[in-house]
Amino acid sequence: MSAVTTAPPPAPLAERGRRGLTAPLTAALVSAAVLLGTWWFFVTTRLGQLIDDAALTGADFGRITLSQVMQPILDVVSVPFVAGAVLAAVVIAVVQRRWSIAGAAALLLVGANVTTQVLKVSLDRPDLGVTLALSNSLPSGHTTVAASVAATALLIAPHRWRGPVAIGGAAYAAATGLATMVGGWHRPSDVVAAFAVAAFWYFIIEAARSVRRRSLPRGYRGAPPANALTLLSAVAAATGLVGVGIGVFTALNVPVETRGGEVLAYVGSCFSVIAASSVATLAMLAMRPHHRAESAGS
Repeated sequence: MSAVTTAPPPAPLAERGRRGLTAPLTAALVSAAVLLGTWWFFVTTRLGQLIDDAALTGADFGRITLSQVMQPILDVVSVPFVAGAVLAAVVIAVVQRRWSIAGAAALLLVGANVTTQVLKVSLDRPDLGVTLALSNSLPSGHTTVAASVAATALLIAPHRWRGPVAIGGAAYAAATGLATMVGGWHRPSDVVAAFAVAAFWYFIIEAARSVRRRSLPRGYRGAPPANALTLLSAVAAATGLVGVGIGVFTALNVPVETRGGEVLAYVGSCFSVIAASSVATLAMLAMRPHHRAESAGS
């Protein structure tokens, strides 16, 4: 008589929750590392300041024409806009009877934007004899608002809408960051740092939810939409390669003293901003957003 093979018992729910904690917590730590690394290189080193300021100066190219297109994007960002976004996120989550997500949405929006304001007044920009302005502008407040609103939309979106929401959010966050550069308000590093702040809070919230192991409403699935992942991956790869390539070229030719070199640095920074927005959104989309509670006998 053959032996009967039985499936091993499932891991305790608490243990499965700890396993689910690893990915979002790691992503949060990576986001924090990107934020600190961006600040250290582009703010506290001479080479970083030269690259950043070359792009800032190059943004003068076509500013009058581009500002007419970009200014409406910046005009949207305001305190009432943030308050409205918080209220809308909470209402949508409550309507779906997702009580914990309602609080998480408010925490993400408030936490990210307060963090940016604290960093702006806490971080220093040393005078290394090369910078155009000594006042610290990292991270970008306008970009943080846009990126945190996009992240919150992804947090509360039903599964079938996660793909379109992710693509739209990445585009909106990138457009806002580019608009601040066109207006001469921010350097590229300020924008990238803002993406990192919003991503950090998104992953911290997901890590906390992983521990709680809250159930999903009916109809939710863990797998992200493949089409959105593919598109964001392609955009991130293409723009990232161009941005890094131009960035390396600029680094090898600083200080940039020609108009063409400054414009090229600016163009490269625009590609880098789009890549950074795509990568941050891609990571948030790929992260399993919630964990369906399982019974001990399932």
